[in-house]
Amino acid sequence: MEEIAEGLIKSILRFAGLVVRSLIWLIWELCFWELGWYVGWPVCRILSFGYFPKEPINDQSYVNTLSGFIVSLIGLAALISVAALIAQSVGSG
Repeated sequence: MEEIAEGLIKSILRFAGLVVRSLIWLIWELCFWELGWYVGWPVCRILSFGYFPKEPINDQSYVNTLSGFIVSLIGLAALISVAALIAQSVGSG
């Protein structure tokens, strides 16, 4: 009986681990790297007058990690700023 309960607990913990890993992947890979890159790339290009990043927008896999991180971070900051501005204008109007 103890083995069945132990097996059930291990199965539940494995499933919970899978869910947590999936959420981490979704947040980190999809939201940060992908969405942040595609929003941050034009922002960085405009602010740097076409100099940074040197890679085209579709060559994200060839950019070094630091540059990709900076562009993605700027992209997410831009998205959060736009969302805050929209929320503020909707709330006041």
